[in-house]
Amino acid sequence: MKLEKGAYGMKRNQLTKVVIAIGFLLLLVATAASSVRATPGYSGGDVGECGDCHETSGTLTLAANSTSLDATTGDAFTLSLDAGNGAQWIAVLAGWADNSQFSISQKTIEDGSTNDTNAASGAISAEITFTPLSPGTLTIRVWTAAGGDLGTSLDITVTVTGQSISTTTPPPDTQGELLWTWRIMMIVLPVSVGVILLIFGVTVFKRRS
Repeated sequence: MKLEKGAYGMKRNQLTKVVIAIGFLLLLVATAASSVRATPGYSGGDVGECGDCHETSGTLTLAANSTSLDATTGDAFTLSLDAGNGAQWIAVLAGWADNSQFSISQKTIEDGSTNDTNAASGAISAEITFTPLSPGTLTIRVWTAAGGDLGTSLDITVTVTGQSISTTTPPPDTQGELLWTWRIMMIVLPVSVGVILLIFGVTVFKRRS
């Protein structure tokens, strides 16, 4: 009987070590995932700029085919944007600078997505169409971001003439919100499981000792 109890105790100890190891690995995976991925500044919706969640740095590159141009309200024009040196996102959200004064064809482009015409990893090329809604000397602000809290911006000056255009407010971008929620869950879930397994393993270990 003592041998059986000892063998049972060894199995319990081995199980405890396995549980602790799995929990630790899950925490490492979750931490790595959260540090590698970059987001284009959704924490503040369309208001908070990437500078609120990414430090500005000269490491990333961001360029446009023009940084100063003339336009007319209602007449669309296209900017060719190129980000590189590890870029994972290009973003042109409505709350930045005068971006809300334009109708924008696509607000965010992720590296490797269908809208990214540059096949290389860490480099993004995309064409975004802007339609001016009001006259004036306006600024389009474009951001690029990457892992490690890296980010940089580019301002494009547009001199717009013509009459203001009244528009209806589009519905919220629920697809972007769902994508953001899913990514948060992919980080939170393994962390939660890892913490639970660690607590369970430590509790069993203390009881056995």
